Amino acid sequence: MFGPNGPPFIISCRFMIAVLVFFAYTIQYMHKVDLSVGIVCMVNNTWLSSTKPEYNSSYESAQDENCLFDLEKISGEDDGPFEWSADVQGLVLASFFWGYLITEIPGGWLSMRFGSKVVILVGVGISSVATLLMPIGAKGHYAILIVLRIITGLAQGVMWPAMASLWTQWTPPAERSKLIGFGNSGSQAGSVVALPLGGFLCVNGFDGGWGSIFYIFGIAGIVWCVAWFIFSSDSPATNRFINEKEKNFILRETEEIVSSHNEHESLSDTPWKSIFSSKACLSIFVTHFCNNWGTYTFLTNIPTYMKDVLKFDIKSNGLLSAVPYLCFGIVTIISSNLADVVIRKTRINRTILRKITNCLANLVPMGAVIGLAFVSCREPAVGVVMLSIGLAFTGFGYGAGFMVNSNDVAAGYAGIVFGISNTFATIPGIISPYLVGVITKNKLQSEWRIVFFISAAMYFISALSAILFCSGEVEKWAQKTPIQRKTEKSLKNLRSIGVHLDLEQHGISMDNVRSIHKSLVNLQKAGSQPRIKRTITVTLEDPNFE
Repeated sequence: MFGPNGPPFIISCRFMIAVLVFFAYTIQYMHKVDLSVGIVCMVNNTWLSSTKPEYNSSYESAQDENCLFDLEKISGEDDGPFEWSADVQGLVLASFFWGYLITEIPGGWLSMRFGSKVVILVGVGISSVATLLMPIGAKGHYAILIVLRIITGLAQGVMWPAMASLWTQWTPPAERSKLIGFGNSGSQAGSVVALPLGGFLCVNGFDGGWGSIFYIFGIAGIVWCVAWFIFSSDSPATNRFINEKEKNFILRETEEIVSSHNEHESLSDTPWKSIFSSKACLSIFVTHFCNNWGTYTFLTNIPTYMKDVLKFDIKSNGLLSAVPYLCFGIVTIISSNLADVVIRKTRINRTILRKITNCLANLVPMGAVIGLAFVSCREPAVGVVMLSIGLAFTGFGYGAGFMVNSNDVAAGYAGIVFGISNTFATIPGIISPYLVGVITKNKLQSEWRIVFFISAAMYFISALSAILFCSGEVEKWAQKTPIQRKTEKSLKNLRSIGVHLDLEQHGISMDNVRSIHKSLVNLQKAGSQPRIKRTITVTLEDPNFE
C-alpha cells in the first residue's frame, strides 16, 4: 500500500507511530479496567453475603433457584481475601476517575511545553508503576489502593490531549482518518484483552490469581515505554528511523496544520464566553456527559453484574465481558468511515448526520438498558446480547457523533472544546461506580434495575440534547483565529482613546495594530499622555516592536 504521493504506508514511520499509539491505548485501557475484573475475585463473597440483611422475597428467591448456572458450587473457590463492602468496592472503582479528571486540560499545555513524546512516556510509565504496586497496596489497606488508582488516573489523563498534539505532526490530511482511527481503536482492544485475560488470571494466575493481573498488565506497560522511547518522536523532523522522502512528505503535507494548531492551542485569548454560551458546544458537553454515564457504568461494573445477576463464573465472566467491547470497537470503526461516505454521496448535511448518529448512540442503548432491567439469571445469553447491543450502538457516538463534533463546530479551538467536554464527561466515572455500589449492596436484580433505569434516563437526556441543539457547522466565533481576535481587541481599545484605524485605507497590518496599541499602553504606563490626532503616521523602525 502506498501513500498519496508515493511514500509507502505500511512500511513507514508514520504507520509505526500509529501502531505504537494503538498499543498505548491498549495499555491505557488494560490499566483502566484491570480492577473491574480483578475485584470480582479479590472480594470475599462469603463474608459479604453474611453481612447482608435477610431478604424475604419469594419471587427473587425463586429466580435464583432456577438460574441457568449454579454459582453456589464454585463461590468458595472464587472467594478473595478482602472483606470489602459494596460501597467500598464502588469507592475503589471510582477513584481512578478522580485523578483522570484533573489532568485532561493540562495535558495539552504539557505537550506544548515538554513535547508529546515525553508527556505520553511519563503518563504510561507512571500508570505502569502504580499498577505494579496495586497488589501490595491492596494487601495493606484499600485506602492505599485508592491512592494508587488516583495516581493512575492522573497519569492517564494527559494521554488523549497529548495524542491530539502528536497527531498534528504526523498525519497528512489524506491519511488522517485511517491513521488516527487505527490508533484510537486500541482503546477498545484494551478492554477486549483485559477482561478475558483478567478472568483467566483470576483463576489460574499467581499471587492469589488476582495479583497476577496487575503485575502482568504493569510489566506490559513498562515494555511499551521502552519501545516508545526508542522508536517515537514528537515530529518526523526529529525521528532517527525515518527516511528523507517520507520526512519531507509529512512535513510538507502537515505544514499548514501544524501552524494552525500552534496558533490555536494557546489558552490565552481563548473565547471562553463564546464557548460556554454556544448551544452547539453545550450540546456536546451534555451529550458526552450523559452518554458517558452509561458507558462508565458498563466499563466499571459489567464483570460484577455478570457475576451478581447473570451468575457467570469468573472464567466465563471475563470472556463474555469482552464481547460488548469488541462490538463497540467494530461499530466505532465502521461508523467513522460510513459517515464520510454519507457526507460525500448524499444530500444529508453534517448537522443532520450528527443528530442521527448521536440518537443511535443513545436511544438504542437506552432501550438495551431498559431490557437489561428485566433480564434474570435464567436467560444470561439475553443479558450478554443486550449489553453488546447497547455498547455497539454507543460506537456511533464515538465514530461519527459527539466525540468528533467538536471538530465541526469549534475549528481551531476543537482541542480546547474537546478537553472541556472530556473533563465534564469524566465526572460520571467518579459518581456512577460509587452509586452502583451503594444501590446494589444485596446483589439483587431489583437493585440493578434501579441502576439501569438511571442510565436509561441519562441516555434519553443525551439524545434530547443532540436533537435540539447539535450542530455540524462551524460557529461564527470559531471562524476567527486568535490573531484576528487580538487585532479586534486592539482596534477597540485604540478607538476608546480616539485612534480610528482603517486597515485597508492606511495599509496597516494586524501586527502593526497590536504594536501601536502596545506602544501607546506602555507610554501611558510610563506617565506620558500622547496627543492623538485624527490622522496619524506610523513608522515601525523600533526593533522592539512585535
